[in-house]
Amino acid sequence: MRLGPRNLLEYNARYRVLICRDCHYAIQKNALGSHLLRHKIYREERQRLLSTINDLDIVEPDDLPLPSADTPPITALPVVPGHCCIVTGCGYLCASSKRMKRHLSDAHGVNGSDDFSSLACSVKLQTFFRGTKLKYFEVSTTSSNIETRLSDDESGHDRGGFRQNAAPSPAQSSPNPGPYPAVDLETLTYFHHFITTASLSLPGAEDSSSPPQYWQKDIVSLALQRQWLMCGLLAISAYHSAAFEDETKARNTHCERATKLYSEFSAGFEITKDDTNIKSTESFQKAKKAGLKIRSFVNCAQWTVNAFTMSQENTLTSTTFPQLESLLRNIRSCVSPESATSSYMYQDSDHGPQGALSNNRSLENDNARAMLLNHIHMLPYRMAEIFGKPDDGQDAAAILLAIKALSECCISSFESDDFSGAWQCMAGWLIKTTDHFNRMLSLQSPAALVVLAYWAIILVERAENCGIWFIHGLSRAILLQIRDHFSTDEAVWALVQEVTN
Repeated sequence: MRLGPRNLLEYNARYRVLICRDCHYAIQKNALGSHLLRHKIYREERQRLLSTINDLDIVEPDDLPLPSADTPPITALPVVPGHCCIVTGCGYLCASSKRMKRHLSDAHGVNGSDDFSSLACSVKLQTFFRGTKLKYFEVSTTSSNIETRLSDDESGHDRGGFRQNAAPSPAQSSPNPGPYPAVDLETLTYFHHFITTASLSLPGAEDSSSPPQYWQKDIVSLALQRQWLMCGLLAISAYHSAAFEDETKARNTHCERATKLYSEFSAGFEITKDDTNIKSTESFQKAKKAGLKIRSFVNCAQWTVNAFTMSQENTLTSTTFPQLESLLRNIRSCVSPESATSSYMYQDSDHGPQGALSNNRSLENDNARAMLLNHIHMLPYRMAEIFGKPDDGQDAAAILLAIKALSECCISSFESDDFSGAWQCMAGWLIKTTDHFNRMLSLQSPAALVVLAYWAIILVERAENCGIWFIHGLSRAILLQIRDHFSTDEAVWALVQEVTN
């Protein structure tokens, strides 16, 4: 049963879930309203659709019985490669070899990779939900099943892969690349990886109803006509591959290729920007917008790949405050100022912060989320107890506005049910803070650093958990930097720790 404009939603009566065919995952009941709004389905039409959906039997994620391993793939969901633990009585599933190795170590006391193949097997996986409700189940992909899915005239909705897909190994025998982008096996491998996997891990544009539609179709069609833009997409693919690669040599190969591709992207982008003959065209403006996003995503990805050793411990290397400021600027540049008041951020007049809080029953019943919001609400009072009255009235105003924006973004993030929403709310806070607050951060004002820590603990960590791979480790890096700054002031650091308890 399909519902909505363009048959956007598909109700699966067998499992009692409502799947978004553009986003390739099931929508929780308490997130339906905000999800429809994200797809530009506004009040009148949205209310009619919600009225129809209200008659459907939709199960909560925690109550959903998962399909058995011999079940054919569910058509509206992507199929991803993964691993199954075959230790007797276990059956743990995951999409990442690194996560499986960690499971074998933590759950079964098996260290090293020697026993990996004897304790885990390769399988095909699907998941109904993403983010914090992600739970994989195994499916049987026989040739007849695959042929059926590929022959479906709607198969464009079923491309597989998301945040922890296996990355392709670099081509070992491909020729040295020529003029960018060289059409060799390595380039085709990265392009395939971008289409099937990396593109599904990128937040879409603020005016795009579907991130996969934006990156797989809209931007790829532009990139096929612009070599520099194609190099940017391939650079993202290479960094995505590096981020999920366990073997050091292969990861370094991905990084080297990504660096070269990004250099070619940057050179072409700068030359194109100065061409007055094409600057006014609509396609150029779209390409320029995508180019700015690619530049920011790659800059973040470079830090992510370089800042961590890809070991089971994920040990963070040294990070300076100027590096963090640069990352914040990159994230800020990914989001337009208009998005702070649109898309995920209360586009309807009946969808403001208080309305979101009172209408979302799940949020009211979730003690953890309620406690986070209470911590934010009490933050000005707790800061006054520790810092006293500020000497500069502008400082106080900037801090209060930053806390107010944090509360608004948190409420929107709690309503969101996917990684794109978590990203927009996280990055949106950086747009909503004032220039004066940003100057306070540059001066490492204790009060501003405390608010930044709250943002890192709540919104950045949520975005990481929802699968924003190119900022992996940012929350921890911010907290480590702030902890070092407050190493001699236990009272201030205790204020930060309050929200983590």
